[in-house]
Amino acid sequence: MSKITLNAIAAAAGVGVATVDRVLNRRAPVRAATEQKVLEAANRLGYRMGATSLSSNIAPASHVTLRMGFILLSKSYSLYHSLSDALRQHTQPFHPAGSEPLFTWHDIDDVAAVVTSLYALAEQVDAIGLVALDHPLIRHAIEHISRQGVRVYALFSNFSPCGHAGYVGLDNQKAGRTAAWIATHLLHQPGAVGVLVGDHRFICQESNEISFRSYLREQDSARRVLEPLKTHESIDGGYRSTRQLLDEHADLALIFAPCGGIEGVIHALRQQPQRKVALICHGPVKEGELALIDGTITVMIRNRIDEMAMRLAQMVQQHQAEPGDHFTQIILPFDIVTRENL
Repeated sequence: MSKITLNAIAAAAGVGVATVDRVLNRRAPVRAATEQKVLEAANRLGYRMGATSLSSNIAPASHVTLRMGFILLSKSYSLYHSLSDALRQHTQPFHPAGSEPLFTWHDIDDVAAVVTSLYALAEQVDAIGLVALDHPLIRHAIEHISRQGVRVYALFSNFSPCGHAGYVGLDNQKAGRTAAWIATHLLHQPGAVGVLVGDHRFICQESNEISFRSYLREQDSARRVLEPLKTHESIDGGYRSTRQLLDEHADLALIFAPCGGIEGVIHALRQQPQRKVALICHGPVKEGELALIDGTITVMIRNRIDEMAMRLAQMVQQHQAEPGDHFTQIILPFDIVTRENL
């Protein structure tokens, strides 16, 4: 009789390979209901628990397969449409036949829902890609499921050092200082600079803001940089925060927005075409090229979404084939886009 693979049991139980390994080889505890599902699936396939090492009774797969889940921010922001499409394209080939990547979406400040999704996905997948705030409850959940054998990878924004998550994204200090360098070459007259962030617990945006301010402090110390306003990574939040900047600061000269909700920022600026306010933002953004062409966006610091998804898929597959405790960080390049290099 042919040997039974971990992948076959995982597919039959509807869980990840790592979960099957934890149950059959007693590597870490799992929920009782999940354990029962795995044992029932193994029994149906003819696997029998033996006295020797359980892994010796299971044939290795001919190639690495895995299940992945993703927790992203609200689909109302176009960037996450592009990201989910790219992640699905690049990770689907690694999944067992008949399965596909799992996705959940949450508002940026719904910490409890993110934690619930982390624990739920950990019962079904081998690896999780995550966009979330650097919140203690989220870090605690990451540590817990990581110890159970499920790998977690932070996308765009890293977490405070906890040793339990990989990272795929920009060097945000470099991105912030680059934006400030651009700003100094755009601003030739006095005027205030506004800053928009999705949330202060987004480490990527905090790093962008700090680095942006630091460069301007060094190179343009007389320039007034306003306290940041929050967009909550939403289009409506971007619109309201931009309106507030325009209404409260008659001398507003530039907005730096390394955040989500840029569609709302664009809409607010287009409502006052008589005021020329430069916009340096992160992207990609829905219809961002049109906004660059008509001058609403001055410069876009654009993430390479497809490359992010591809590098993540490769890294997860490598870690699955060669397990270890090391969590890799992949720093991606970014593109500086203007209307002249579209």
